[in-house]
Amino acid sequence: MDFENLLSASATLAPEVLLTPDGVKRNWAIRFDGKKITGIGPTADFPDATPLPGRAIIPGMVDAHTHVGQIFGKALIGGEPAQIWKRIWHPMERDMDEEQSYLSAKWAFWEAMRGGFTKVVNYGLNSIEKNEGVHRAALETGIRLVSACGLDEFSGDVGTGHGNYEWSQIEDVILAHIDHCVPHDMIAPSVCCSSFMGNTPETLSKLSALCADKGILLQIHSNEHFPEVHESILRHNMRPTELLHKHDVLGPHVILHHTTIVSEPEIEMIVETDTATSYNPLASVWKGNAVAPALRMAQRGVRFGIGSDTTSADGFKNLMAAEACQRIEHALPVADFSCGAAWTWVDAATTQGARATGGTGDHGPLQKDMAADFLILDMMHPECLPSHDFEWELVRYYNRDQVDAVVVNGKVTMANGKPVGWDVDELRTVGLEAAKTITSAPDIKRCHGSSDLYRPKA
Repeated sequence: MDFENLLSASATLAPEVLLTPDGVKRNWAIRFDGKKITGIGPTADFPDATPLPGRAIIPGMVDAHTHVGQIFGKALIGGEPAQIWKRIWHPMERDMDEEQSYLSAKWAFWEAMRGGFTKVVNYGLNSIEKNEGVHRAALETGIRLVSACGLDEFSGDVGTGHGNYEWSQIEDVILAHIDHCVPHDMIAPSVCCSSFMGNTPETLSKLSALCADKGILLQIHSNEHFPEVHESILRHNMRPTELLHKHDVLGPHVILHHTTIVSEPEIEMIVETDTATSYNPLASVWKGNAVAPALRMAQRGVRFGIGSDTTSADGFKNLMAAEACQRIEHALPVADFSCGAAWTWVDAATTQGARATGGTGDHGPLQKDMAADFLILDMMHPECLPSHDFEWELVRYYNRDQVDAVVVNGKVTMANGKPVGWDVDELRTVGLEAAKTITSAPDIKRCHGSSDLYRPKA
């Protein structure tokens, strides 16, 4: 099917399945015109709808936490012990220039849209120079982006930069970043910081207040690894989320990444302040210390999205891992076979993920007047037939090779597995050459090494 022409400007589509905020609908249609959804409801109300038999339309997936500057190093982490950021990520990302940032981001967005993501939340203490490259990549690919900036107070100590900085310098970076994002309606500004490891509690309070005042997202890694929790207790006699709560850092404008090692009182602090979190199940499986209590957070009404954390940009693999990790870690011990009943993880990957990352009222759910961000999926693969329960099937059986089309803000960005409007071969050639330099930064240290070192010798 020629999705590029079918969806060129506006369309009314009647798929076999339409995933709405109220669940799965059959015999329904959706209309979009330009950037917005202009109608949705029973097919009888849309006699001009184009039938899409054997197809499903679902909201676009949201990668609630990733690092687009790390994409070329993702295969370096196999077997590596936790706290990889110290040995691999910071040395690799810290000194990337604009062109390297552009190529890394464009490659990351290519992978993301192949995997069903229409929105990516980037984390990084990026300068304007780096973001020139990242923003250019977002505009060329058509993806929705939460852009990242930041400047740690103790930048040299934590390894995110060089030297220490005053509040006025940190504030200048943030304000410049906000201005830098203004011309682009699909690029939203955000602030990133290394929590108490790179900032005093007073600076964290100022960061939160500034972000709240400007209406932008504040991204903080919190309670991710054992050493972080221990260090917080040693320095401040409080756990990381307790420290943030005491200093009025938490709030609806804040997203805490990972929150894998959180206590029950910390969960209550997150609930009370309407703070959002990102749940990164593949990161827990591949390089973490623990699995976030996402099922408990869902039951307590915490807004959370699912993040890849630069593991795999395959939204369906992350969706499967989200349910599987909760089943193994939290549901099996109490014989909870429902374990979120599938829809919990589908919502977290799509509409709730959009709300958790600043999209409320603009994009996320398939509703009238919301942005036209959606996927068209092929339902006819044998793994998904016969269909009995679409959301369980989406969690466990769908794959990225079933993404027929990706639509972001009413524009087709991927069709039949290929990007629209730009040259993949050129990016592959230039990107692979740049990757050699990026992944050869002198301070990168792999502890484990390649897998063949561990294969028994004959």
